[in-house]
Amino acid sequence: MRPITYYIDKFITFAYIAALAGGVLTCTTLDTKAADANKRVVNIRSVASTSDIDHMSADDFLLDTEKAADKEDLREYLDKLKKNGVNEKNTDADDDSLDDEAMWEDEKPAEDSEEAPADDKQIKIDPDDWHLMLVNKQNPVPEDFEVSLAKINGSMYADERIIEDIYRMMDAADADGVDLMICSAYRSYDRQRTLFNNKINKLMGQGMTYLESYKVGSMSVTVPGTSEHHLGLALDILTGSYTEMDDGFGETEAGKWLAANCADYGFILRYPEGKEEITGIIYEPWHFRYVGQQYAKDIMERGVCLEEYVKGDF
Repeated sequence: MRPITYYIDKFITFAYIAALAGGVLTCTTLDTKAADANKRVVNIRSVASTSDIDHMSADDFLLDTEKAADKEDLREYLDKLKKNGVNEKNTDADDDSLDDEAMWEDEKPAEDSEEAPADDKQIKIDPDDWHLMLVNKQNPVPEDFEVSLAKINGSMYADERIIEDIYRMMDAADADGVDLMICSAYRSYDRQRTLFNNKINKLMGQGMTYLESYKVGSMSVTVPGTSEHHLGLALDILTGSYTEMDDGFGETEAGKWLAANCADYGFILRYPEGKEEITGIIYEPWHFRYVGQQYAKDIMERGVCLEEYVKGDF
Protein backbone atom coordinates (compact mmCIF):
# COMPACT_ATOMS: atom_id res chain seq x y z
CA MET A 1 0.00 0.00 0.00
CA ARG A 2 1.43 3.35 -0.99
CA PRO A 3 2.01 5.96 1.72
CA ILE A 4 -0.43 8.87 2.04
CA THR A 5 2.24 11.34 0.95
CA TYR A 6 2.24 9.69 -2.49
CA TYR A 7 -1.39 10.62 -3.06
CA ILE A 8 -0.98 14.08 -1.60
CA ASP A 9 1.94 14.82 -3.91
CA LYS A 10 -0.12 13.60 -6.87
CA PHE A 11 -2.97 15.86 -5.88
CA ILE A 12 -0.69 18.89 -5.42
CA THR A 13 0.98 18.31 -8.78
CA PHE A 14 -2.39 18.06 -10.51
CA ALA A 15 -3.67 21.18 -8.77
CA TYR A 16 -0.58 23.17 -9.70
CA ILE A 17 -0.76 22.15 -13.37
CA ALA A 18 -4.46 22.95 -13.45
CA ALA A 19 -3.71 26.33 -11.90
CA LEU A 20 -1.21 27.16 -14.62
CA ALA A 21 -3.48 25.95 -17.41
CA GLY A 22 -6.85 27.17 -16.30
CA GLY A 23 -6.27 29.87 -13.74
CA VAL A 24 -7.65 27.95 -10.78
CA LEU A 25 -5.81 30.21 -8.40
CA THR A 26 -7.38 33.31 -9.86
CA CYS A 27 -10.97 34.46 -9.65
CA THR A 28 -12.66 36.27 -12.51
CA THR A 29 -15.11 38.93 -11.48
CA LEU A 30 -18.51 38.77 -13.19
CA ASP A 31 -21.71 40.64 -12.55
CA THR A 32 -24.13 39.25 -9.97
CA LYS A 33 -27.87 39.36 -10.65
CA ALA A 34 -29.59 41.19 -7.83
CA ALA A 35 -33.18 40.15 -7.13
CA ASP A 36 -33.78 43.00 -4.68
CA ALA A 37 -31.94 44.83 -1.87
CA ASN A 38 -31.72 41.70 0.29
CA LYS A 39 -31.63 38.98 -2.38
CA ARG A 40 -29.17 38.12 -5.11
CA VAL A 41 -28.17 35.26 -7.36
CA VAL A 42 -24.46 34.48 -7.37
CA ASN A 43 -22.06 31.97 -8.76
CA ILE A 44 -19.41 31.11 -6.17
CA ARG A 45 -16.59 31.69 -8.64
CA SER A 46 -17.95 35.02 -9.93
CA VAL A 47 -17.98 37.04 -6.71
CA ALA A 48 -14.50 38.46 -6.27
CA SER A 49 -15.17 41.73 -4.58
CA THR A 50 -18.56 41.68 -2.85
CA SER A 51 -17.28 42.75 0.53
CA ASP A 52 -20.78 43.00 1.96
CA ILE A 53 -21.29 39.25 1.78
CA ASP A 54 -17.72 38.02 2.08
CA HIS A 55 -17.02 39.40 5.53
CA MET A 56 -17.05 35.90 7.03
CA SER A 57 -14.86 33.96 9.37
CA ALA A 58 -14.64 30.25 10.20
CA ASP A 59 -13.68 27.47 7.84
CA ASP A 60 -14.28 23.78 7.37
CA PHE A 61 -11.34 21.62 8.43
CA LEU A 62 -11.33 19.06 5.66
CA LEU A 63 -9.27 15.89 5.42
CA ASP A 64 -9.00 13.69 2.36
CA THR A 65 -10.09 10.30 3.68
CA GLU A 66 -10.54 8.60 0.35
CA LYS A 67 -6.92 9.29 -0.46
CA ALA A 68 -5.73 8.05 2.92
CA ALA A 69 -3.96 4.72 2.74
CA ASP A 70 -5.65 3.33 5.85
CA LYS A 71 -7.22 4.34 9.17
CA GLU A 72 -3.84 4.73 10.81
CA ASP A 73 -2.95 7.38 8.22
CA LEU A 74 -6.15 9.26 9.04
CA ARG A 75 -5.48 9.13 12.77
CA GLU A 76 -2.01 10.52 12.04
CA TYR A 77 -3.68 13.25 9.96
CA LEU A 78 -6.00 14.13 12.84
CA ASP A 79 -3.11 14.29 15.29
CA LYS A 80 -1.14 16.51 12.91
CA LEU A 81 -4.19 18.68 12.39
CA LYS A 82 -4.52 19.33 16.11
CA LYS A 83 -0.84 20.24 16.27
CA ASN A 84 -1.11 22.78 13.45
CA GLY A 85 -3.52 25.31 14.75
CA VAL A 86 -7.00 23.83 14.30
CA ASN A 87 -8.00 24.65 17.86
CA GLU A 88 -6.27 28.00 18.13
CA LYS A 89 -8.53 31.01 18.65
CA ASN A 90 -10.09 32.34 15.43
CA THR A 91 -8.07 30.06 13.16
CA ASP A 92 -8.03 31.58 9.65
CA ALA A 93 -10.75 34.07 10.62
CA ASP A 94 -10.80 37.76 9.86
CA ASP A 95 -9.25 39.92 12.58
CA ASP A 96 -12.68 41.37 13.30
CA SER A 97 -14.58 38.14 12.85
CA LEU A 98 -16.24 38.35 16.24
CA ASP A 99 -17.35 41.97 16.12
CA ASP A 100 -20.96 43.12 15.76
CA GLU A 101 -20.84 43.41 11.97
CA ALA A 102 -19.41 39.93 11.44
CA MET A 103 -21.89 38.08 13.64
CA TRP A 104 -25.62 37.96 13.95
CA GLU A 105 -27.59 37.50 17.11
CA ASP A 106 -31.25 37.65 18.21
CA GLU A 107 -32.69 39.12 15.00
CA LYS A 108 -36.49 39.45 14.67
CA PRO A 109 -37.83 36.11 13.41
CA ALA A 110 -39.68 35.75 10.16
CA GLU A 111 -42.96 33.85 9.78
CA ASP A 112 -42.98 30.17 10.66
CA SER A 113 -41.90 27.79 7.95
CA GLU A 114 -44.68 25.76 6.39
CA GLU A 115 -42.49 22.72 5.83
CA ALA A 116 -44.40 19.60 6.82
CA PRO A 117 -42.98 17.46 9.64
CA ALA A 118 -41.74 13.98 8.92
CA ASP A 119 -44.22 11.15 9.36
CA ASP A 120 -43.77 7.52 10.30
CA LYS A 121 -43.47 6.34 6.70
CA GLN A 122 -40.19 5.31 5.13
CA ILE A 123 -38.46 8.43 3.86
CA LYS A 124 -37.38 8.29 0.24
CA ILE A 125 -33.81 9.51 -0.06
CA ASP A 126 -33.19 11.40 -3.28
CA PRO A 127 -29.48 12.21 -3.73
CA ASP A 128 -30.43 14.77 -6.39
CA ASP A 129 -32.58 16.74 -3.95
CA TRP A 130 -30.92 20.11 -3.29
CA HIS A 131 -31.38 19.53 0.44
CA LEU A 132 -28.94 16.60 0.30
CA MET A 133 -26.27 18.08 -1.98
CA LEU A 134 -23.00 16.56 -0.81
CA VAL A 135 -19.91 18.77 -0.90
CA ASN A 136 -16.44 17.67 0.15
CA LYS A 137 -13.04 17.15 -1.50
CA GLN A 138 -14.38 14.25 -3.53
CA ASN A 139 -17.53 16.20 -4.47
CA PRO A 140 -16.68 19.86 -5.19
CA VAL A 141 -19.32 22.45 -5.94
CA PRO A 142 -20.10 22.42 -9.70
CA GLU A 143 -18.57 25.36 -11.56
CA ASP A 144 -21.98 26.45 -12.86
CA PHE A 145 -23.62 26.31 -9.43
CA GLU A 146 -25.67 29.37 -8.55
CA VAL A 147 -27.52 30.21 -5.36
CA SER A 148 -30.18 32.82 -4.67
CA LEU A 149 -29.08 34.57 -1.50
CA ALA A 150 -31.11 36.51 1.03
CA LYS A 151 -29.77 38.59 3.89
CA ILE A 152 -29.85 37.14 7.39
CA ASN A 153 -28.56 40.32 8.97
CA GLY A 154 -25.77 42.81 8.31
CA SER A 155 -23.19 41.08 6.11
CA MET A 156 -24.63 37.61 6.65
CA TYR A 157 -26.31 35.89 3.68
CA ALA A 158 -27.71 32.39 3.14
CA ASP A 159 -29.80 30.52 0.58
CA GLU A 160 -33.11 32.38 0.51
CA ARG A 161 -35.00 29.09 0.95
CA ILE A 162 -33.69 28.57 4.48
CA ILE A 163 -33.96 32.08 5.94
CA GLU A 164 -37.29 31.48 7.69
CA ASP A 165 -36.00 28.35 9.42
CA ILE A 166 -32.87 30.18 10.55
CA TYR A 167 -35.04 32.82 12.20
CA ARG A 168 -37.28 30.18 13.76
CA MET A 169 -34.31 28.36 15.27
CA MET A 170 -32.73 31.52 16.66
CA ASP A 171 -36.07 32.61 18.11
CA ALA A 172 -36.65 29.22 19.76
CA ALA A 173 -33.19 29.29 21.34
CA ASP A 174 -33.82 32.79 22.65
CA ALA A 175 -37.14 31.67 24.14
CA ASP A 176 -35.25 28.90 25.97
CA GLY A 177 -32.72 31.40 27.29
CA VAL A 178 -29.94 30.15 25.00
CA ASP A 179 -27.59 32.69 23.39
CA LEU A 180 -26.70 31.81 19.79
CA MET A 181 -24.50 33.79 17.38
CA ILE A 182 -24.02 33.03 13.71
CA CYS A 183 -20.40 33.80 12.84
CA SER A 184 -20.26 32.47 9.29
CA ALA A 185 -22.81 31.67 6.59
CA TYR A 186 -22.46 31.94 2.80
CA ARG A 187 -18.89 32.31 1.58
CA SER A 188 -17.77 32.92 -2.00
CA TYR A 189 -15.03 31.08 -3.86
CA ASP A 190 -12.88 34.20 -3.78
CA ARG A 191 -13.21 34.53 -0.02
CA GLN A 192 -12.33 30.85 0.43
CA ARG A 193 -9.31 31.29 -1.83
CA THR A 194 -8.14 34.16 0.37
CA LEU A 195 -8.46 32.04 3.52
CA PHE A 196 -6.61 29.17 1.88
CA ASN A 197 -3.76 31.35 0.62
CA ASN A 198 -3.48 33.07 3.99
CA LYS A 199 -3.03 29.69 5.65
CA ILE A 200 -0.31 28.66 3.22
CA ASN A 201 1.51 31.97 3.65
CA LYS A 202 1.29 31.64 7.43
CA LEU A 203 2.83 28.17 7.36
CA MET A 204 5.55 29.22 4.92
CA GLY A 205 6.35 32.06 7.31
CA GLN A 206 6.97 29.40 9.95
CA GLY A 207 9.65 27.79 7.78
CA MET A 208 7.70 25.27 5.71
CA THR A 209 8.20 24.88 1.97
CA TYR A 210 5.25 25.57 -0.33
CA LEU A 211 4.53 21.85 -0.74
CA GLU A 212 4.69 21.26 3.00
CA SER A 213 2.44 24.26 3.61
CA TYR A 214 -0.05 23.01 1.04
CA LYS A 215 -0.16 19.55 2.59
CA VAL A 216 -0.65 20.79 6.14
CA GLY A 217 -2.77 23.80 5.21
CA SER A 218 -5.27 21.78 3.19
CA MET A 219 -5.91 19.71 6.29
CA SER A 220 -7.23 22.71 8.17
CA VAL A 221 -8.57 25.08 5.50
CA THR A 222 -10.80 23.82 2.72
CA VAL A 223 -9.52 24.08 -0.83
CA PRO A 224 -11.65 26.67 -2.69
CA GLY A 225 -14.68 25.07 -4.30
CA THR A 226 -15.04 22.29 -1.72
CA SER A 227 -16.59 24.18 1.19
CA GLU A 228 -20.22 23.71 2.22
CA HIS A 229 -20.34 27.43 2.89
CA HIS A 230 -20.39 27.93 -0.90
CA LEU A 231 -23.90 26.45 -0.96
CA GLY A 232 -25.42 28.99 1.38
CA LEU A 233 -26.74 26.06 3.42
CA ALA A 234 -24.12 25.93 6.18
CA LEU A 235 -23.85 27.99 9.36
CA ASP A 236 -21.08 28.26 11.93
CA ILE A 237 -22.76 29.05 15.24
CA LEU A 238 -21.15 29.99 18.56
CA THR A 239 -22.31 31.75 21.71
CA GLY A 240 -21.32 35.02 23.35
CA SER A 241 -19.75 33.26 26.32
CA TYR A 242 -17.74 30.81 24.20
CA THR A 243 -16.18 32.01 20.94
CA GLU A 244 -13.62 29.25 20.41
CA MET A 245 -14.15 26.92 17.47
CA ASP A 246 -13.11 23.75 19.23
CA ASP A 247 -14.55 20.64 20.88
CA GLY A 248 -15.43 22.60 23.98
CA PHE A 249 -18.31 24.38 22.26
CA GLY A 250 -20.17 21.07 22.19
CA GLU A 251 -20.22 21.07 25.99
CA THR A 252 -21.70 24.56 26.29
CA GLU A 253 -25.39 25.19 26.84
CA ALA A 254 -25.62 26.53 23.29
CA GLY A 255 -23.81 23.55 21.79
CA LYS A 256 -26.03 21.06 23.61
CA TRP A 257 -29.20 22.96 22.67
CA LEU A 258 -28.25 22.99 19.01
CA ALA A 259 -27.41 19.29 18.92
CA ALA A 260 -30.73 18.44 20.57
CA ASN A 261 -32.98 20.84 18.65
CA CYS A 262 -31.40 21.69 15.29
CA ALA A 263 -33.35 19.01 13.40
CA ASP A 264 -36.66 20.67 14.34
CA TYR A 265 -35.60 23.53 12.07
CA GLY A 266 -34.08 21.48 9.25
CA PHE A 267 -30.44 21.47 10.38
CA ILE A 268 -28.03 18.67 11.22
CA LEU A 269 -24.73 18.60 13.09
CA ARG A 270 -22.74 18.11 9.91
CA TYR A 271 -19.50 16.71 11.33
CA PRO A 272 -20.39 14.63 14.40
CA GLU A 273 -17.94 13.09 16.81
CA GLY A 274 -16.99 9.54 15.90
CA LYS A 275 -17.56 10.03 12.16
CA GLU A 276 -14.19 11.60 11.35
CA GLU A 277 -13.02 8.64 9.28
CA ILE A 278 -16.15 8.87 7.12
CA THR A 279 -16.54 12.62 6.71
CA GLY A 280 -12.79 13.20 6.63
CA ILE A 281 -13.33 16.18 8.92
CA ILE A 282 -12.68 16.66 12.60
CA TYR A 283 -15.60 16.93 15.01
CA GLU A 284 -17.10 20.39 14.55
CA PRO A 285 -19.86 21.04 17.10
CA TRP A 286 -20.32 24.57 15.71
CA HIS A 287 -20.99 23.64 12.05
CA PHE A 288 -24.62 23.05 11.04
CA ARG A 289 -25.97 22.18 7.61
CA TYR A 290 -29.51 22.68 6.37
CA VAL A 291 -31.13 19.58 4.83
CA GLY A 292 -34.80 20.25 5.55
CA GLN A 293 -36.84 19.11 8.53
CA GLN A 294 -37.79 15.67 7.21
CA TYR A 295 -34.25 14.62 6.34
CA ALA A 296 -32.75 16.33 9.39
CA LYS A 297 -34.89 14.40 11.85
CA ASP A 298 -34.19 11.11 10.08
CA ILE A 299 -30.43 11.74 9.98
CA MET A 300 -30.18 12.82 13.61
CA GLU A 301 -32.36 9.95 14.84
CA ARG A 302 -30.28 7.41 12.94
CA GLY A 303 -27.04 8.93 14.22
CA VAL A 304 -25.43 8.96 10.79
CA CYS A 305 -23.51 11.61 8.87
CA LEU A 306 -24.56 13.03 5.51
CA GLU A 307 -22.10 10.84 3.59
CA GLU A 308 -23.67 7.71 5.07
CA TYR A 309 -27.22 8.95 4.60
CA VAL A 310 -26.87 9.85 0.92
CA LYS A 311 -25.36 6.42 0.20
CA GLY A 312 -28.01 4.66 2.31
CA ASP A 313 -25.22 3.22 4.43
CA PHE A 314 -27.13 2.66 7.68
